[in-house]
Amino acid sequence: MGHGSEAQRRRGWTRTADALVAGIVLVTLVLHYVWLERFRRADVVEWDEAGYMQFSLSNFDGLHDQGLWTFVKTVAGRETFGPLFPFVTSLTYPIVGRGVFGSLLVMPLFFAGLVGATFGLTRRLVSDSWGVLAALTVATLPAVTDYTRLFHFALPATACLTAALWALVRSDGLRRVGWAIAFGVLAALTILSRTMAVAYVPALALAAGTQFLVGAPEVRLKLRNLAIAVGAAALLAGPWYIRNARSIYDYLVGDAYGEGAKAFGRHYPIASWGYWTKELRLDLSHLGLPLASALLLCFSVALAYLVARHRRVLRLGRPWSVRAAGVLALVLVVLEGYLVLTSSRNQGTGFALPWLPALVVLGVTAAASVPARSLRVGLASLLVVVSLLGVVSKSGWFEPLAEVRAVSVPGLGTVPVTNGRGIIQGEFVGAGYDIGPVTQPLPAIHREWLPLARDVVGWSLRRAEQRGEPLNLVLGFDDLIFSNSRLILAAQLWFHQFLPVDYLRSFPEGDTVASYRRQLLSPRPQNALVIGDPSPRATITRWKVEAAARQLGFKPVKSFAMPDGRAMRIWWREPGTKS
Repeated sequence: MGHGSEAQRRRGWTRTADALVAGIVLVTLVLHYVWLERFRRADVVEWDEAGYMQFSLSNFDGLHDQGLWTFVKTVAGRETFGPLFPFVTSLTYPIVGRGVFGSLLVMPLFFAGLVGATFGLTRRLVSDSWGVLAALTVATLPAVTDYTRLFHFALPATACLTAALWALVRSDGLRRVGWAIAFGVLAALTILSRTMAVAYVPALALAAGTQFLVGAPEVRLKLRNLAIAVGAAALLAGPWYIRNARSIYDYLVGDAYGEGAKAFGRHYPIASWGYWTKELRLDLSHLGLPLASALLLCFSVALAYLVARHRRVLRLGRPWSVRAAGVLALVLVVLEGYLVLTSSRNQGTGFALPWLPALVVLGVTAAASVPARSLRVGLASLLVVVSLLGVVSKSGWFEPLAEVRAVSVPGLGTVPVTNGRGIIQGEFVGAGYDIGPVTQPLPAIHREWLPLARDVVGWSLRRAEQRGEPLNLVLGFDDLIFSNSRLILAAQLWFHQFLPVDYLRSFPEGDTVASYRRQLLSPRPQNALVIGDPSPRATITRWKVEAAARQLGFKPVKSFAMPDGRAMRIWWREPGTKS
């Protein structure tokens, strides 16, 4: 009778834990939707997400306007960028609506998957109550909140990687073939979510290797199931990666370690403090000081008890439990992720996000391992408080906690304490605009940037059609808000066509007339050039671009006014002009 009542209590608590996690997901989804309604309804887009939205829109337009075969060719043939998220988004447009806001509504689905996967992963290592705590902490992690509100590849990759680790731990040391296959499929979806996630394939391989430590050897069975998992991953991700291997290689190598990386990060000598801590500084910006401090305290207390009790961490020669192997797998994922990002100077956007949930799960597991109940409760309470403060800070309603605050940490620079800004707000601040209170939507003038891009594209397309020539458009000034990616988005959003738009660069050849002249001729001759009044942070000198344009036969033909009052002109090159 006693055993039966105990089992009933466990089942009851399991149902309660499931309900709590569902409640966390529901409440945070409502908060995300309200925030999106207040701050993103006006079709204001960030630089990168404008390009990513164009991918989704072109997928949908190919399917809707030209049929299934065009859709397949569009999805499979797009180079460099992982196809999963735009593919999923394009299939949801009949429900959420084809447009900027409809696109943003897809990201919370991956958020819900991430929170659920975090809960499932943690409960395999510790009790359900700690699983609920891990789910809450990840759901309110500042970077997770920010990327849930942005159309970006970072969160889908995070959700898929976390789910892959959950499936791996559930495979019972690779002895359950179904979960082993799920691990392979989710690993494939991870690298299809974001191309740079290929950098985490070694981490997934190391994590899979830890499962050979679980239970009885059964090497043949485990190798068979691992081979099936690898086969499933190769079958799913292989075709796209093989088809686009050259562009993916150039992107990963060039932007991570080659010339392309120079624009995205500072160079440090490998033996310097800066080299080994630059990734830590980025991770602290994702976590925020309160959560980072709470996790550090969890690890420190658990380590202190471990040392005080002289317990051996590694049990060589003895079978490992699923929990022990799972913890080791997460440690290896975090370490490999940190080291591989450290090796590149490209700081990227949200590169570390996929392994931060694993770090949180390790922190929660460390807190759960502390023998003293009072300390366990204290650490859990601290994580709950930090999580709730994070929710309020990012809610968009409570200005005292939304205010941007940071402290200087010796050796690590400035670390955020509270920051209620979304990434979209930060982009306008970075461009030099006053956005007003953090808890208020962006000023109305910023709603006009995307319509301006529509007007520029529309006028240029009509002129090119009237003249019977293809439109080769290039942006001749560097502006954080009026960018080539927004022009590309406008062409797809309003005119249902892909319009490649290049932009002039002041690097690596310098801010010179000769450099701009070469760029206007190569890799293809441009016939339409947009030149505008420079922003305060411009690195391109306007008169030098105009001089290069005049030498090539460009003439100003149309003027536009930017929302902030600056002027902009389209220059056109006459056909047959000598270079």
